Amino acid sequence: MRLFPLLPLAVMLLSVAQGVIPAPQHISYNPAVQLPPPPQVEGAYSLRYDARDGQWRVNANDDAGRRHAALTAASLERENGGTPPAYVAVCDYPLYAWRGLHLDVSRHFFPPEVVREYIDRMAELKLNRLHLHLSDGPGWRIEIKKYPRLTSFAAWRKDLGVEDWDWPTIQIGPDYPKIEGGFYTQDEMRALVQYARGRGIVIVPEIDMPGHSYAAIAAYPEIGRADFPQQGLHGGDVMDVANPRSLQFAQDVLTELMQIFPAPTPLHLGGDEVDPRFATPEQQREWMQKLVDFCRAHGRDAIVWDEAAANGVQRQTTMVWHAAGTEKIFQSGSPLILCPCSHFYFDCRPTEDDPGTVPTVTTLQKVFEYPVPQGNILGIQANLWTEHITTRERLFHLAFPRAAALAERAWGSPNRPFADFLKDLKR
Repeated sequence: MRLFPLLPLAVMLLSVAQGVIPAPQHISYNPAVQLPPPPQVEGAYSLRYDARDGQWRVNANDDAGRRHAALTAASLERENGGTPPAYVAVCDYPLYAWRGLHLDVSRHFFPPEVVREYIDRMAELKLNRLHLHLSDGPGWRIEIKKYPRLTSFAAWRKDLGVEDWDWPTIQIGPDYPKIEGGFYTQDEMRALVQYARGRGIVIVPEIDMPGHSYAAIAAYPEIGRADFPQQGLHGGDVMDVANPRSLQFAQDVLTELMQIFPAPTPLHLGGDEVDPRFATPEQQREWMQKLVDFCRAHGRDAIVWDEAAANGVQRQTTMVWHAAGTEKIFQSGSPLILCPCSHFYFDCRPTEDDPGTVPTVTTLQKVFEYPVPQGNILGIQANLWTEHITTRERLFHLAFPRAAALAERAWGSPNRPFADFLKDLKR
């Protein structure tokens, strides 16, 4: 079917954005052009303004589509000095179901009010998944009633008084003259979940296992290896996957998460960077597969980092952070969420002259020009690891405006020159 029968292609693709980020799939300022109806996908909408009756008219499949239409209408009015253009019509829909931004609250904790502001900024860009990294070696951040020491003990660590990150100096626990840390109660997290859902965003929790578990093991040494803590930090970072108590711990935690995050919210299980000296690939694969199957048995999809998928774990969604060497994963048929460190690690400095301590530079233009590969792509996400992020100001400086470029790629907007995107961003 021809979508624009009255205009040649060159005219059809003029002004694909006109102040809207992410750029809509189709936009016209010509009342003679009949745009197609929105397809039957989540978040699709059509929007038309006709000055003859001064009305916006919206056709949407769902609440997400109506929210997207309202955001687009507001953008078009801002571009036009606060009033709608004389005529405009939009047919718009996301190509990717997962349009995500990640926030690591383990390395440095951010309270609910900062997370709410983060959600607000995401919603403005039609992003719809907030991946919360709730546990790691430096701290545990979600209340689990069956294991109270996860928050009374493992949510705190000695305050070193410096912003530079140094893994070997981590000392877990509240018994120091100065401590840093924090956690979300289950009620606080339920409130955040509702707040996000009201803005079209699903909060997806991650409990990183069996590696990156130093804080959890410090609170409950029985889930670690028998030689912990003599192994030192990195050895003590790995749960004992040969011990049934570790599996029971993981399943208990996931059970409580299912009571906080309503179905069908998926659960991210981690599975990355496990030293094979402390858990062989075979042990890791068997352990992670049991957790994936546990989630599926309870009606939840599971997500794992690409190391677990490359190790042979099956029937999950895979989050791909390695920039190369993942050909086997792309061929596996597993749904993929792309967050390559080459383009979408926003803890990297945005410019050469940025004062941050991470040496890698990932510019706004590099994010914008990410070449989305072909395949079974569920969506795209940027990750913000917070080793070197201790303040709200630094967090938002690194997340935005690069998240606007991410939103363009994650929406699947028509390709356009970076200069045109930059003009719309400045508007």
